[in-house]
Amino acid sequence: MKNLLRSKVAWIAVAAIGLAVALFLLNPGPPREITLATGAAGGAYDEFGRQLAARLARDGLTVTLRNTQGTVENLALLNEPDSGVTIALVQSGVALEDATQSPDLRSLAALFHEPLWVFTRRDFNLTSLRDLRGRRVAIGPEGSGTRPVALRVMELTGVADAVALEPLAGDAAYDALRGGTIDVAMFVAGSQSPFIRKLLIDGELKFHDLQRVRAYQAALPRLTTVAIGEGQLDVARNIPNEDRTLLAAVVTLVVNDDFYSGLAPLVLQAAKDVLTHGGPLEPPGMFPAARPADFPLLPEAEHYHKNGPPFLLRVLPFWAATMLVRVVILLVPLAVVLIPLFRLAGPVYQWQTRRKIFRWYSHLRAIDQHLRAGASRETVDADLAKLRDLQHEILSVKVPLSYTDELYNLHLHIDWVIQRLERERGTTAAAV
Repeated sequence: MKNLLRSKVAWIAVAAIGLAVALFLLNPGPPREITLATGAAGGAYDEFGRQLAARLARDGLTVTLRNTQGTVENLALLNEPDSGVTIALVQSGVALEDATQSPDLRSLAALFHEPLWVFTRRDFNLTSLRDLRGRRVAIGPEGSGTRPVALRVMELTGVADAVALEPLAGDAAYDALRGGTIDVAMFVAGSQSPFIRKLLIDGELKFHDLQRVRAYQAALPRLTTVAIGEGQLDVARNIPNEDRTLLAAVVTLVVNDDFYSGLAPLVLQAAKDVLTHGGPLEPPGMFPAARPADFPLLPEAEHYHKNGPPFLLRVLPFWAATMLVRVVILLVPLAVVLIPLFRLAGPVYQWQTRRKIFRWYSHLRAIDQHLRAGASRETVDADLAKLRDLQHEILSVKVPLSYTDELYNLHLHIDWVIQRLERERGTTAAAV
């Protein structure tokens, strides 16, 4: 039994080595580092990226943050094969064309709202976007996230060709609005953005909601609407001073083909932890969400949104759960090969045992043939020495009980041939 087990252990060792090779060569594990494209340093995208990186670091995943100019640059990095970026923050509604031009991009989740803010000076009377005709409007430069959304909204309103568009953003747009060189400034940004907070508390400025906001949202399904109650943004200053409903984009996590899809549950769980308390416009538990998104959901992300984290991720650390899944996946085809091999272990061991006995019999038969051919005195002495060595060798060999009869038969046959050789030697000596 011990010998049989040893033979099976040999097969198990071979299987273990094969499994290890397959794990690390044929089915490599998830990477320990990813690069996330965020936005401008100090902005909302950058802040979220820092929080997400800190949370994922606790799970052993290093997130390298790359500051960019925002959504348009992030999409370009995702589409660039050698950029090193595999995941990025992207504003919904910007990638309307990229969704078809970038079939390899996939969405993980929507994260938080970015309303379309329409600011004017307090003395400017704006009741509808149709009042923008003939006005100077800042909608950001080419490549900004605000510009495509603002243009699309003005196109739907029918005023896109009747306004003077200024490629101003940030402080430049703010200064121009305060100085009167423009009439309206549009921004797509989160309510917690320091820049938006600056505009909200400026007593010389005011922001407007959009009439027919539901109609805009229906025409732009990748955007959504967000209701802001009186005082919701600043209770002390009562901002806003009445209920408003704004059209809003949603910041989403988008990945490319180089993103290891098995990391999706880990990233989404980390995002959920970061967003657990919600924000001024997002109640706790609202995000991360599956929609809205410009790109199809990654299958692993879709499963997460429907069912939560996988079972193994709930009971094991991510890397242990991933290793277990990889082992199970590889064991299925490996078992198809190993089960027949284990069944062969017994017959192979039997063949090895009988082969030893047969090898000894081959020596015995050769000596017997010498006797039949009429061996000389020298040959008989040499054969006797071989047989006695063979006897000594056999005495030190252990075989299973089931083969003991064959071993003892071999002993008897060796003794019989030795007796024949001794008689032959005696006859040869007498003749001399």
